[in-house]
Amino acid sequence: MKNKTSKYFKYAIGEIILVVIGILIALQINNWNERQKDITKEQQILLSLQEEFKQNIKELSFDHQINLSSIKAVKTLLNFDKNTDFETKTIDSLLGQTFNFATFDARLGVINDISSSGNLELIRDSKLRYTLNQWTGELSDYREDIIIRRDYWINHSPSIVNKLIPIRNLDASMDRKDYARAILIKPIKIPKSNYIEFLTSLEVDGFLFDYYMNQSFVSTNEESIMKFLESTLELIENNINHD
Repeated sequence: MKNKTSKYFKYAIGEIILVVIGILIALQINNWNERQKDITKEQQILLSLQEEFKQNIKELSFDHQINLSSIKAVKTLLNFDKNTDFETKTIDSLLGQTFNFATFDARLGVINDISSSGNLELIRDSKLRYTLNQWTGELSDYREDIIIRRDYWINHSPSIVNKLIPIRNLDASMDRKDYARAILIKPIKIPKSNYIEFLTSLEVDGFLFDYYMNQSFVSTNEESIMKFLESTLELIENNINHD
């Protein structure tokens, strides 16, 4: 009887061990499956981020070139030799290029979605997670500078530029492929003396210089953002499986 009990006890222990091992294996398989699902989801997120960052780089590059052209034009105006013979349309063109500024409007749909849903934690690379968390913060200084530039132009241009040169005369030089128009406004003929007064005015000079500084701050921030975008894109692509 004692031997039977002992055998039964050993058999029961063995059964329990087998059941425990089976449960552990099942849990491991389940955990492995869940990890694979998370990795698959992570890869989908990375591909979406890759596309969004590529689009941001493309759009920022386009806007930055426009702003560099604006800076070049305002520098030409600030250094313009008023004593040389010039055509009024040259000043119209330079002013048009000067005020033809662009504002980078970052695409944030993917990063906002993964941040709000908590899916950012699916990204295994801690350096990439940290960098993505910094993205919207990188835009804060830029946003401040574009507001300052816009408000300065709105608040000062009408009272300083318009009283000497019609703003409509700049229209032909402000046409851009990103918002092309079917009809351009024809310039108004005004005395050349208006342009001479414009070029010799200290008020105009101060306005253009302040605008040049505002635009320079915007451009500098764009260069910083571009470096951030490019380095983050490299991190994203390094984490994409290319099997």
